[in-house]
Amino acid sequence: MVTPLRVVAHMPFDQPTEADLEDPDRIWLDQLSGRRNFDPSTFMGFINDLLERDDWRDLFADLPNGAAFVAKLSDFFERHRGGLSGHNISYPYFHPLQRNALTEDRLIELTQRHMAERARITELAGAHELSKRLSSLTWTDQQREHSSMPQDLGDLCIEVDETIGDFLRANEVTQASWFRCLEEACYAMAADYDLQRYFMSDFYRIRFDYGAYYELWIGGGTYFFDGGQCLVASVQRR
Repeated sequence: MVTPLRVVAHMPFDQPTEADLEDPDRIWLDQLSGRRNFDPSTFMGFINDLLERDDWRDLFADLPNGAAFVAKLSDFFERHRGGLSGHNISYPYFHPLQRNALTEDRLIELTQRHMAERARITELAGAHELSKRLSSLTWTDQQREHSSMPQDLGDLCIEVDETIGDFLRANEVTQASWFRCLEEACYAMAADYDLQRYFMSDFYRIRFDYGAYYELWIGGGTYFFDGGQCLVASVQRR
């Protein structure tokens, strides 16, 4: 017997009007309450535009675990005041600032802590060999210019990101439409999935801690895989 295909119908997204676009707070609150349903891309830049405001906290008060999300965002904003503008230029994304720069030793320490947490999550996800690869990385403080970093990073970075991404998606606390919209807004802060996961970490059934990555990003650090070695470097800070 052939089982018929099950077709899932998706409701069309609401299209924001000109009046909506002039009041992004209302768009978000309507999305959060379920009154309307916008395409998640509508919220790209939403959080970034809150940076210099003092009245933004109530926008997230009705989130589950909203207090934790607000606390994280408050800390981020405090450390990035003025970070989206300078020399008559406005920037669309956040970027590490020179005033928050950390030493190379501290960046390596934070990267090691982040890799340990990623190894723990991949182990929980059942990816035992992948977890072992992360746990057995060797480290270097060898300084390289960004242009000389390995261009072919192999499959480790992709495999880890996909494994953790799939595992977290299976452990989301809600299927409400606001989740994808907030996810998009958090990603668009800096076009960084690990930073997004740090801000969204209170909305999953499992507990995980991306605090080390947050401090690494704030401090202007990044990392690259080169075989079984992890190379830690500084980004050009704004």
